[in-house]
Amino acid sequence: MSLPQLLADRNAYHERLHRILPASLTGTTATANDAAAAAAFVFMYVGAVDRRNAIRPTTIIWMSDAIASHRSDEQRVAYHAAATRSERAVKQLCEQWGISHAPWYATNSREQLRDETIRGWIDNGAVLVGSDIGTTSPGARYTFASGFAALFDPGLDGDTLASAIVEWQRHHLTPTGRARAARARQTAQSQAGVVVNLPGGGTRLLHTGKASLILKGVIEDFTASLSDPAVVFISQSGEKVNVVDRALLDHLGLSVDVQRLLPDCLIADLAEDRDELWFVEVVYVYSDGPITEERRAAFVAWATGHGLREAQCRFLTAFESRTSRIFKNRLPLIARGTFVWFLDEPDGLLAWGDLPSR
Repeated sequence: MSLPQLLADRNAYHERLHRILPASLTGTTATANDAAAAAAFVFMYVGAVDRRNAIRPTTIIWMSDAIASHRSDEQRVAYHAAATRSERAVKQLCEQWGISHAPWYATNSREQLRDETIRGWIDNGAVLVGSDIGTTSPGARYTFASGFAALFDPGLDGDTLASAIVEWQRHHLTPTGRARAARARQTAQSQAGVVVNLPGGGTRLLHTGKASLILKGVIEDFTASLSDPAVVFISQSGEKVNVVDRALLDHLGLSVDVQRLLPDCLIADLAEDRDELWFVEVVYVYSDGPITEERRAAFVAWATGHGLREAQCRFLTAFESRTSRIFKNRLPLIARGTFVWFLDEPDGLLAWGDLPSR
């Protein structure tokens, strides 16, 4: 049986992995980084597909540019056989081919490759694990699932490749990954604006962009956890505050001054046992600010200045993903006594508060 055709180089595998399993979908950068590209090349180079020609992490780290340039089926089979035996066997093969042994990675990289990249692929349905090899065994046990391997066919491109990727993601990603994939497609398809379905009925059209999609998620998904939610107002860059419910704003005794520091969105939970106001900030670019201690204090001052109690106030900063660099960069700034919500994990909520006093 002939081995699969190969893409041009590691860069080509990196580009395709970034489309299939980027961090925004899988929750880890390890599924589509440089090491993952090297691993994908080796899986395909030796034909480790559908439980045939299984490999181990060292099969990947002992690969080199010189070895990778030997692309006949006979040479690829020879490398797989040598790497399955030992690094010494790989060195001997290189001597036979008249090339130096300059592996891509150091041998001590195998644990990271196994525990991060390969584990991330396993969790998302891309890699099969041999059931006849013990979990602590150094033996070869990993192969690509055939459907995943098919996405690296050099003959796939354009719309055909895009459709194949979407179909694979729909069937093979974890539930959270499928939600991320759907959100990513929604982002790509959003052109004229983002339509938000309000919890009490009706819609609002927001500007095109990721920030609006995050806010849409807050209004449609996060508010589902509230007892009787109502959107009071929405504030977007470049326009005045969009008052969604003027009657509710008047009932609450709140005045909107566009010159004041106001949140991106104000949501009320009108249930008698809740009676809460949620101040929501959306963070997507580095210039956007989460709810810091200073901003929280400003919101409290605004609310109490209108006759509301601080105990009624809740504070939510919304991000695209907890794997994003923007969240990691802003995490140290987030105020205590606030919450964090993520678009790609809409059923979760992070709380940052004080330990109960003794």
